[in-house]
Amino acid sequence: MELAQEERAAQLQRAVINGTVQEIVEVYDALGYVEMSAPALGLACRFRGLEVVKVLVEKGATFDFPSTEEIEIKYHCHIGEKHAQYRENYRTNYALYFLKCYRGGVKGARCLQGMKFFKNQKRDDGTLLPFLADSARSPVLDYLLLNQKKLAFQPEELLFYAIFARDDFLYEELKKRRICLAPKRIHAMTEGTLADGYWFEFGTLTGKLADRDFVGVMQRLSTELDGKPFRLTEKTFDSIQNRFHDFSIFEFFLEHFRREKMQPAKIMRCVIDRNLVEAMPLIEREGWLGTPRKREEMIAYAAEQERTELLAWLLDFKNRTADFAAEQEKADKKLMRKLNAAPDSVMALSQLWSYKKTADGTITITNYKGSATGVTVPEKIGKSIVTAIGKGTFTGEENQRRNNETMNRGATKEQIRQHKKITKIVLPDTIQLIGAGAFQCMEELREINIPAGVREIGEAAFAACAALRTLTIPPNVKRIGKKAFLGCAALETVYISEGVEELGARVFAKCSKLRKVYMPASIQCIREKEENSLDFELFAACPDVTVICPKQSVAESYCREKGVRYQYCGEE
Repeated sequence: MELAQEERAAQLQRAVINGTVQEIVEVYDALGYVEMSAPALGLACRFRGLEVVKVLVEKGATFDFPSTEEIEIKYHCHIGEKHAQYRENYRTNYALYFLKCYRGGVKGARCLQGMKFFKNQKRDDGTLLPFLADSARSPVLDYLLLNQKKLAFQPEELLFYAIFARDDFLYEELKKRRICLAPKRIHAMTEGTLADGYWFEFGTLTGKLADRDFVGVMQRLSTELDGKPFRLTEKTFDSIQNRFHDFSIFEFFLEHFRREKMQPAKIMRCVIDRNLVEAMPLIEREGWLGTPRKREEMIAYAAEQERTELLAWLLDFKNRTADFAAEQEKADKKLMRKLNAAPDSVMALSQLWSYKKTADGTITITNYKGSATGVTVPEKIGKSIVTAIGKGTFTGEENQRRNNETMNRGATKEQIRQHKKITKIVLPDTIQLIGAGAFQCMEELREINIPAGVREIGEAAFAACAALRTLTIPPNVKRIGKKAFLGCAALETVYISEGVEELGARVFAKCSKLRKVYMPASIQCIREKEENSLDFELFAACPDVTVICPKQSVAESYCREKGVRYQYCGEE
């Protein structure tokens, strides 16, 4: 009675494991046609070597077999996916018996259905047939390559699985023979989609890798990709990020996966969660902490997660790289853009200004918290009008050290230092009062307007503003407090409008470059220094000053009395 094909296949496999070369020839001759010779050929490659492989091939053995459901059922193999494009990927590949891997073979591979990867094959007599030595594998590989079309042998697939099996010898031998991965595999790893069976298998294979093997396997695959990066999906990232406790894996991920698909914030949080401090220089190199917003966001997250070492690194990075003044100026400009769109926004303005409401519902500005060098004071905050610049609002650092009367107690040291850098201030027309020491010791202030509605300029309001060159005092100002412009070393010209009535003591003392002061007839009082005090006269230490004033005015009388040069209006 004729043997069934599955029995023929089984007898041929037993002959390969147990028989001599001659016995295998005799068995094959007796069996005749064997539809499923692929397992026997695979076992010969794994355990017997070139001589047996040759005999089988000469008798008609091949890695190919019919793709029918009957074959799948009889031999417990896989004939491939019904979708023709991916059929080969899901078809049992008995040539993979050549791999030096044991137990279940390559974890996650789709083409090992029905195969058993023993390290030693037990023979009928109880002896063990060991896995073929590397020296015997090379000639077998050469023979398979020589007959690859006849045998349906796919060396590029063997290379792919040799990489995942960590079969170093076979990998090197295949590369010596210039075997490369198939284009379909490269496409799957770099451009594949969920509908791509090869991409799906690649994800499964990489997911099954041990952490210790991940970088080595992926590095070899990367060399096959023609310089292309690996495709990155959210699912891929979720799988890899669980390995980020190993810095080498994180480093490989940054270098070899598609950058445009990376989510920096998500990646940085993963690094923080694992307290992977050694990864932070790479993140710095990528520029992911380049914006203050991202940097502060990560600092807050590290603090929240109580990752002390990583938090320390982030704070050190901030101190090393942050341009605090520039960042604040940028933030101020952003706020001003918001203000232009919503000028009454209390929330936005309160980030730039400290202020207090007075009994009549108007607002007094008490501190500037921004870092711009050109500053515009708002005319309203919310629905309330800004009518006063309070005591020491913009005072500079020097004043904080010397003058308790006009210092700004609500300003931080950084804000006070920043006040010194301001070069221009624009005051709104709503201002009625400039308080004591409001702009004192602002060494870089070159330009400021005194609005027409101002009624009083307080004591030392502009004292030691060493860069101011000219000033115009508007007509509604009734009183200028003592020392208002004391020590303004660059001040050359002052125009005091008709309407001003009183000048305090030492208003222009120590203005060493002062040349001309226009004083109107409306001035009724020029305060003298107090008796036995060290106060200076109005123009003390102003050697080149000339007062321009009307005839028979208080200013003229004062100049005559004090020996100050003067000219009548219209004569200059």
